[in-house]
Amino acid sequence: MNGDTVVALSTPPGESGIAVIRISGSEAAPIMRAMAPAAESWESHTVHRAILRNVDREPMDDALVVIMKAPDSYTGEDVAEIYCHGSMQVVSAIIEDALARGAVPAGPGEFTKRAFLNGRLDLVQAEAVADLISSETKLQSIVALEHLEGALSARVVGIEKILMEQLALVEVSIDFSEEKIETWDGAGLGAIVAGVKRSLAGLIESEVAGKKLRRGIRITILGPRNAGKSSLYNALIGEERAIVSPVPGTTRDLLRERIHMGGFTYYLEDTAGIAETGCEIEARGISMGRKAAEGADLVLFVIDGSVEIDEGTARELSMAGGRESITVLNKADLAPIPPRGTGVETGPARAVSVSALTGEGLEELKRMIFERTAGGEVSRIGGERIALNARQAAALREAMEALGRVEKELAGEKGAEIISLELREAIDACGRVTGRSTAADLLDTIFSRFCIGK
Repeated sequence: MNGDTVVALSTPPGESGIAVIRISGSEAAPIMRAMAPAAESWESHTVHRAILRNVDREPMDDALVVIMKAPDSYTGEDVAEIYCHGSMQVVSAIIEDALARGAVPAGPGEFTKRAFLNGRLDLVQAEAVADLISSETKLQSIVALEHLEGALSARVVGIEKILMEQLALVEVSIDFSEEKIETWDGAGLGAIVAGVKRSLAGLIESEVAGKKLRRGIRITILGPRNAGKSSLYNALIGEERAIVSPVPGTTRDLLRERIHMGGFTYYLEDTAGIAETGCEIEARGISMGRKAAEGADLVLFVIDGSVEIDEGTARELSMAGGRESITVLNKADLAPIPPRGTGVETGPARAVSVSALTGEGLEELKRMIFERTAGGEVSRIGGERIALNARQAAALREAMEALGRVEKELAGEKGAEIISLELREAIDACGRVTGRSTAADLLDTIFSRFCIGK
């Protein structure tokens, strides 16, 4: 981290009642005093109203300002925050004036990166800030806040502490090997390592939940023409987004919209109806739909429940059965579900009858979607508030592998030097979760995903 003083707009750009501009660094207070000379007498962490003037002493805005002296600020540096009117002209004038007085533009995540480097946050907490900003549901924000408060960090640091205590005992025996001081025994260390591995495994298992919680869950609607796929798409979204008509092949493109269920974000995709066609554009749309289904977390295969299933639909239905899928028998308002023996069995594991027109069966379909995609994850997150991201899980897997090697060395009655080395590997891997032992280039990658102003 260099010694530059940085400035950025911390609220979204665009016209608003209030905008927040943040300045952080050793020159934050001097820059603020240059804009508002009265700031010379302001105490830290007190809010003041001031007319801000530029280098030509022209007024820029009537704003509220607070100066926070290091280290008691978000970044751990001197920070000035300006709460100004949300005109982009006003915002631009203030930022340009700060730049003219020596500040430089902040990069993505630079304020949070400085908070991390100055010891105000660990890396798990810093990532939680980004998760909190991007959260769309209550569950997402709760998990992010739990991580920001240190719940996950405390678990990982606790594991590190246990391993460091064992490492100290092993290394004492190495340092005083000539005196033959017995400070540890293989059986005791083996039991502790096994317990730590169980704890790590429990944390790593939450990666699946974390991935779904942060990335979202993809649901692709697939099926033949005129089965009511677009009608179902609109019904699940709750408004008309896809054009619906009785003309075969109306939908030719891939449509995507997000909805929320049970605290998770779902990306719902509507696709072109599957059919034999000589139209190049329609054929391309069908191909796009099939490809989308291949990468989906769940496929809703929609068929017209008011007519007999033809051979082509039955063939497509059998192909869909190889994926994680739910068969949706649409148009239940027109006729009963086809009788058994047609290849479609109703029930929680096979199919659900709905009417996209009347809403019949939609709640049952939503329940099935949620249970098939996120039911187990919700119970785990709700109980433990732990949901690892891919980076955190990868580091803990490395710790698990190192401890596995410790167990092999213990079984082979190898020397303490090798065991010491592997314990250090496990401790360092845990340290990469919280950022205690993380490379600078990885930090750059992590913070580049943040928005500017945070």
